[in-house]
Amino acid sequence: MVDRALEAICAALLAATVLVAFVAVIFRYVLGSALSWSFEASLMLLTYLTFIGSYLAMRRNAHLKVEVLAAKLPRVGQLLVFSLNQLVIVGVASIMVIYGIRQVALFHSQTSLVIELPLSLLYAVIPVGGLLMGLQGLVELRSGLRRWRHGAALFEAGAGAKAEL
Repeated sequence: MVDRALEAICAALLAATVLVAFVAVIFRYVLGSALSWSFEASLMLLTYLTFIGSYLAMRRNAHLKVEVLAAKLPRVGQLLVFSLNQLVIVGVASIMVIYGIRQVALFHSQTSLVIELPLSLLYAVIPVGGLLMGLQGLVELRSGLRRWRHGAALFEAGAGAKAEL
């Protein structure tokens, strides 16, 4: 259910980004008058799309990865590589949360130049995305440890767990 809502949000963000870009091109090249707000709007839309989309890709185990070498390791080696990978994900996500919150606080009183929206809105998606990815990394770690205990492979096509939050 969470995935469906986030998919709908990403679809709306993508549609809005395409619409803003299309309207900006029409205004600039057909009507001869550039839109002052189109760059800022596109930047904000793409930022949200990137961080929410990254979380969704992580939930679906769709990020680019190369598991050929890890799959050839002994089971204990696979466990170590898998666990280290998930812990690195959680660590990076934690950095996103900590520094994202700092950015939100740093820019809380500033607004964008043209649209005049608070810049904290632009940066707010960073700690939110980091929190979601960090939680998903922990869910994947727990799920992988369970699979490993039951003798299942950690590295194979479609091995990623998709747990509902």
